[in-house]
Amino acid sequence: MEELVGSIQDSQTMDYMSESLSCYMAGAYRASIVLTFIALFDDILTKLTELGKVNKKARGIADSASQKRADQEVFETYLIDQLRSNALLSSLDITFLDTLRTLRNKSAHPSGHHASAEEARFVFYEAITRFLAKPILSTTQLADEVLASLGNSNLFPSTSIDAIAKVTARELQNIHHETYPYLVSKLLEKTQGADGTTTKNARFFLNGLAWNGDAHVLAALRKYVIEKTASNTAFSNVVLSLLCANGGLFQDLDEVTYQRIAVLVTDQIGNVEISVEHTKFSHPASLFVSLLQKNDEQFVLQRLGAQLDAFIERFPYSAYFTSKVAPFGVTKGRLLARLAQNARSSDFGTANAFARHSGDVEKLLGDGFSPEEAFKLLVGVVRSAEIGAYGSIDLRNSHFGSMPKLRGLALERVASDSATARTIAAEILGIPEANVDNELLYLQPPAPDAQEI
Repeated sequence: MEELVGSIQDSQTMDYMSESLSCYMAGAYRASIVLTFIALFDDILTKLTELGKVNKKARGIADSASQKRADQEVFETYLIDQLRSNALLSSLDITFLDTLRTLRNKSAHPSGHHASAEEARFVFYEAITRFLAKPILSTTQLADEVLASLGNSNLFPSTSIDAIAKVTARELQNIHHETYPYLVSKLLEKTQGADGTTTKNARFFLNGLAWNGDAHVLAALRKYVIEKTASNTAFSNVVLSLLCANGGLFQDLDEVTYQRIAVLVTDQIGNVEISVEHTKFSHPASLFVSLLQKNDEQFVLQRLGAQLDAFIERFPYSAYFTSKVAPFGVTKGRLLARLAQNARSSDFGTANAFARHSGDVEKLLGDGFSPEEAFKLLVGVVRSAEIGAYGSIDLRNSHFGSMPKLRGLALERVASDSATARTIAAEILGIPEANVDNELLYLQPPAPDAQEI
């Protein structure tokens, strides 16, 4: 019980509960219950007053209850009823308050009830663990302390999102969820400040909030950041970074906001530097992976299908995106179609780029191809080689040595129906079927002598 008293944050409340403990130790169990009751309801009213700074319901309840207390009227019953009807406390907490009120009334009046040590301990323990040791409902005090710390250069010792999220969770451990709208709004303001450290930390903090995924936080981020700023390109990186941190933020937005996000994504795909790592939250690869992992694929394609195609066209060999795309059938199909077009492209630069990345395609997507898709892809390389793309020529002449898995799938397609395979190959190569067999020899592993040489 002494340790419980030490967990209380407010000094005045701690003093009340120390006196309640003294009564308990002296066997004055009724006095212990009454003192705990007084301390608890004073604490609730204080927290409710702080919460009222941003919550109209809380402000109205706190003002009325404070007036009743000033007029020396009984305010506890009113407070319990209002907390219950406005869902400001859980049903279990409300049940405890009702129980405590009953025990207090029996203990404070000559009702014939003799409070027991067990009752006093129950009240003492529940009051502290449920309320007195919990974070205060302050919207400014603790939140402002967090905001003031944003100027500290060592606030986030690491730029890893996991580390950022841990720091964020630690800073929020004493803040009530009703504080989040205030905190999120202020963090958003800080992202546009002149101080580089504060700006960076504010963005990190918002991303950490999103990554941790608390439902109250996500609701605040949707309302006070995404919906509020999607129309302002100055906040483009903030909005897109949040969606990268938690694709679930893409849910439950209004139609206009979805259209605005589509514009932001289009701009980002066109403007992002080639040198930016694809795992970074500023890259569209990270964005689409996050959205697909947290939402229904068709929903994402409905909202951002054109943008996904534009991304795949510009970054068809994104290793990060490619490594994550396997579970999403339609998206994977679009990527494979783009790779097949590049493999047989008449543009030497495009065809050679595919050849350079052929090993990555094999490694990251080899298991994602069907035999027919693999067959068309490799025949496409043969076509590009025939028109003079040097990278394609080297890949063809090596008998696709860097792509053994796809070569095996292609041969499987030929073996299953050679006639149809020859027709498909003739169409891709633009030659008569009678001349196809020589070209298909490149799909076979090289002869042993050739391998020796």
